[in-house]
Amino acid sequence: MNIFIKTKKNILNFSNNLEIYYFIPSLSVALISCLPPFRSIQSISYWIKGYYYVNYFDLGFIKRGLVGTIIKISNLSDYLSPSLLVLFCHIFFVIIFSIIFWIFTKDCFKNFKIKDKIFYYSFFLLSPVLFLRLGYDIGRMDLYLLLISLTAIISIQKNYFSFTKNSLLTSIFISIQLLIHDASILFYSPLIFSFYLYKYSYLINAQFKKIFLIFLIPILVGTSLLIFGKYELGAVQLEQYLSNISPELSGSMRMELTNTFRENSQAGLNLLTLKGFLGGNYLVTTYYAFLVIILIKFVKLSYFLKLSVFTPLCVSFLAMDHTRYLAISAICCNLLFLISAGEFKLTTPQNFRFCFYIFFTAIFFLGPWGIISSDALPLLKHYF
Repeated sequence: MNIFIKTKKNILNFSNNLEIYYFIPSLSVALISCLPPFRSIQSISYWIKGYYYVNYFDLGFIKRGLVGTIIKISNLSDYLSPSLLVLFCHIFFVIIFSIIFWIFTKDCFKNFKIKDKIFYYSFFLLSPVLFLRLGYDIGRMDLYLLLISLTAIISIQKNYFSFTKNSLLTSIFISIQLLIHDASILFYSPLIFSFYLYKYSYLINAQFKKIFLIFLIPILVGTSLLIFGKYELGAVQLEQYLSNISPELSGSMRMELTNTFRENSQAGLNLLTLKGFLGGNYLVTTYYAFLVIILIKFVKLSYFLKLSVFTPLCVSFLAMDHTRYLAISAICCNLLFLISAGEFKLTTPQNFRFCFYIFFTAIFFLGPWGIISSDALPLLKHYF
């Protein structure tokens, strides 16, 4: 009898603390994939390091200068080399994201049966675009955009503040993302704004004038970046500025800050193929198609919310990182699973679960998705 009671208590504790059992391996996956020997410090792209040094103080109002400005204020760059600075910031925010993600997940799935929780939790843990890829893709702004987006989604769903305050917060979150990366307008912002419209549709019409003024903020920020965000002194001056800081930064940020929008979009279009648009590898395409099927079949939210997850694919017509944009779209699908669970609009497959688990695991061991379509699954090169 005592054994039975003890076993029952253990089961209950497991159920209550299930998120901890997933948080620990998910964080481990993210950290293992960004630290040696899985990923060497020297392999951190010079292309990314410049984001941590371009700032409004030294270069004026420029695109993608917010992170560098915050680093400048904090004086972190005075104590760490560019590679260590990027790695330190990346690890810190991966940990923050993992904590917030699983706390929010616990809240969203609190009324689900344990077998349904395990299904989706395993799906999140083994996803090649979540913890595995966030760890592997060291230093990219996508992590910060995702963290801000998750915070915005929590703010909207939990409704801690009044409608006006939540509207202002949503507007500020979108604006901050634009200052970090101007392409964020097509990354997570459409999902955030669509969820905002879904959640507050009954209030928006009555307070349209106020809402219009509030959402003028990201419009003005985006317009300012488009008009004034280019570094007018040119590539040579930018190269000199970054090289004087450290040789590690040589060559960084040239396309982002000195090329015109037309030059960048033309470069992206020249490299775009149907295969590249779909991730660059049939295994990537298969997993993405699987995500879309789950989205269509098991998410019971409105279609405009579902359509918002596909907007990152539009960036493939403007820039070159085609597999990365498919990955961001896949992350949006995962975020929508969380949203729909919190809104009681998510169901789970009742049949063939074992096949699903085999598929999750097999995809996981293929490794994280890459950035460009010619290197869609970087880990495959070590298998063959």
